[in-house]
Amino acid sequence: MEVHHHPQVEKKNFKEYFLEFLMIFLAVTMGFFAENIREHFVNKEKERQYIRSFIDDMSADESNLPRLINNIETEQIESGDSLPILLNRPDTKRPAFKTYLFLRRMFRQQSVKSYITDRTFEEVKNAGEMRLISNKQVSDSLVDYYKAVEYIEDLQQTLKEYKEKLREDLPLILNSTDYAQTNDSSNDDVTYPNENLHLRSVDPVAINRILIATREIYLLSKFIKHRIQYQYNKAGNIKKLIAEKYDLEK
Repeated sequence: MEVHHHPQVEKKNFKEYFLEFLMIFLAVTMGFFAENIREHFVNKEKERQYIRSFIDDMSADESNLPRLINNIETEQIESGDSLPILLNRPDTKRPAFKTYLFLRRMFRQQSVKSYITDRTFEEVKNAGEMRLISNKQVSDSLVDYYKAVEYIEDLQQTLKEYKEKLREDLPLILNSTDYAQTNDSSNDDVTYPNENLHLRSVDPVAINRILIATREIYLLSKFIKHRIQYQYNKAGNIKKLIAEKYDLEK
């Protein structure tokens, strides 16, 4: 009867096992490093794109914010300066079209967010990629900039409440038909009326309530204007900071 002998399997020694382990370890490690290097370059390119986009947004803000500053000056601050003079010695028989005009202008309000370009910040925030802005000074400046926008927006909400308070008191001294004539229905603009307008009443208590309300609006509007002016300056400073830290000229 034929006997089959199984071939002898040569056992590996410790050195051979160690070499195999070392080769596998090096291959995995090199792959890990290669992936990290690739991700690093991808993130750096993405950071560069974000940075340039932030500069575009700041440039847009520099262009837009002066219009808002001018609107606040002509609608709230000039009105707040003029109304105490006009209502100092009110008379129902004397034309009061300027009083109507300035009171109506005080209600016009545009949100600061309508003048701020935050598309890049929202994109970066929603993607959780603010960490890609590697320069901490730039990153902190951007976060502070958009926090300041929220602060101004909160101030404008308070201003809106002041205006609603004033609106409730207007029927005490104004005629509704005359008040309506200060509005151009074709473009929703506040205009000089074609006809003479007169006050409905010159009751001193009502006049005093109107003047207190307009004073609140005036003072808060001046503060908001100051904050928006600061925001405008901050946009320019951030652009300079980014150009310096990221050497964008090269």
